Amino acid sequence: MILTYDEFIKKLNEKIKTDAEFYYELLNSVIDDPLRYTGIFRISNAKTKLIQNATQSREIKFGDFMEDILTVYISAMGYENQNKKFGTDEEGNALNADQLFTKADTVYLIEQKMRDDHDSTKKRGQFDNFRKKCIQLSKKYPGRQLNASMWFIDKNRAKNKKYYLTRCRAENIPNCTMSVYYGDTLFNELFQRNDVWDEITSYLQKNKAERSGDLLTIPDFDTSDEILCALRRLKNEDIKKFNKLLSDKPKYVQLRQELFPNGINLSRV
Repeated sequence: MILTYDEFIKKLNEKIKTDAEFYYELLNSVIDDPLRYTGIFRISNAKTKLIQNATQSREIKFGDFMEDILTVYISAMGYENQNKKFGTDEEGNALNADQLFTKADTVYLIEQKMRDDHDSTKKRGQFDNFRKKCIQLSKKYPGRQLNASMWFIDKNRAKNKKYYLTRCRAENIPNCTMSVYYGDTLFNELFQRNDVWDEITSYLQKNKAERSGDLLTIPDFDTSDEILCALRRLKNEDIKKFNKLLSDKPKYVQLRQELFPNGINLSRV
């Protein structure tokens, strides 16, 4: 055992918690793109769309958690984590790694995604981005072996596996080997620590069972204290955006009619 279950879940809850920051981000999302919630070409009403958006946000944050927790396990397995912001590409764009670590004379790069279910355009862009990082790291660590991997956490989704393997085999970056892993194969083949994968998945399975009765709810925008606090913060930090919400533009009028029908919180700000 590397982490206890309580330690693991504490880190998970810190990442996906529903707190004041979550409601503030949700409010900003609504104002930035009101037609996403109220347009006539949306069959769902604004409240239903809010729940969908919040669910998607939690899924993204769960992906972020999986990056964070792997970094913890990498250190515990005896590797040395490096700064994930490691340079720029030829166009000057910043390059960040999901995982960047070393051991002895080997540099390791892992680019991780929850699942491999991308369309043809995204899969090409994803591999090209991975390749850019490999090229830059090969230059950054001359004379050292670079072990670069794409890791898709959910092994049940492997839509583009053949494409990624073919691209990896065709590359010829100095001192760089490129691999593609799905699920437990990363721990079996790269780390040779299947016990770590077992620990991660057992904790996730236990937590999923504990959450089986949970239902995501969104507080009422018109009356809840959570949204009132978010509105007050927005008024203090971004009055221009706050005034958008109160404007006479049809899309904001419609938004207020659906989410603030009685104007209670708006009058309390």
